[in-house]
Amino acid sequence: MGLALCFLVFHDPLKVTPETALKPPSFTFPGGTDRLGRDVLARASSGFKASLGVAGTAEMISLGASLFANLLLLLLAKVRLKALLSVPLLALRTVPPFLTGLALAALLGATNWGLIIALAMISFPFEVAVVEEEINASIEMPHIEGARAIGLPFYMILFRHVGTIAAPRIMRYALLDFVGLVAFEALLGFVGMTRPPAPSIGAEIYNAGPYVATYPWLFLVPGLLLAAGLIVFNAGFARLVKGR
Repeated sequence: MGLALCFLVFHDPLKVTPETALKPPSFTFPGGTDRLGRDVLARASSGFKASLGVAGTAEMISLGASLFANLLLLLLAKVRLKALLSVPLLALRTVPPFLTGLALAALLGATNWGLIIALAMISFPFEVAVVEEEINASIEMPHIEGARAIGLPFYMILFRHVGTIAAPRIMRYALLDFVGLVAFEALLGFVGMTRPPAPSIGAEIYNAGPYVATYPWLFLVPGLLLAAGLIVFNAGFARLVKGR
């Protein structure tokens, strides 16, 4: 409930009011104000919602690309092509994901689409392997083998039978991976991969650094909101995964 209330902010996160600069939390500004008089809670909330949107879009792109790549290779049955593609994917998995995202974000620029592509590339090398494993495990099930034995077309088996088995498992991974991408988006914002004055929860935490000792709410409000959001989403998705 407390996290949901953070989204019910009515101040403009971009509005500058110098006369209210660095005010502590109050009834008017529940999260206090920053050095430009902007509502800290409004900026943190807006930044977190932006993180959810960017991470969600990146996850959908990564998941879609993973499904497309695996289904295409299965339908074409190109073993050599699969072996060829596995080399760069393995190389990407050996690089720390944050370095991959940081390099791509720096190359593509501090834009929403730059962040989305960077996050999608963080996720894709791992997600494509998970999708492949789940599809292969489904294909090896006895009733799938039986369907192939009686001569059903492979594409029909793949979409009608394998898909219904593998899809729930793949979605469970995608939900938990989404939470990780939210954290990565905040981390990229922390190191400057955003474009001011648009709110970014990672950038808000970074900008609060020089003021932590004297104006702690500048750090605590976005920091606690991010932590609470990640915990709530992770716990909720984990419970959903266990419940299925």
